Amino acid sequence: ALSHIMQISKVLGEQIVGGEQVWPVAIHGHYADAGDSAALLSGALNVPMVFTGHSLGRDKLEQLMKQGRPKEEINANYKIMRRIEA
Repeated sequence: ALSHIMQISKVLGEQIVGGEQVWPVAIHGHYADAGDSAALLSGALNVPMVFTGHSLGRDKLEQLMKQGRPKEEINANYKIMRRIEA
């Protein structure tokens, strides 16, 4: 997998800069799954990683309440208020 990552990085770098090879100065992961991928990629490429975490709690709460579920039940099942506060 690392050789595949190296090849993609090289090709993207050449496309962005018009033939000149570039290397990322950092890898950014956004949300949980991308954070895991970013951590592995930054380790493989030996560059720093930045992670922006967030909760989709407000959106999830709104959608579940539109389905008619009581806020108390939603909070009991998903700890949604804690997610929103985070």
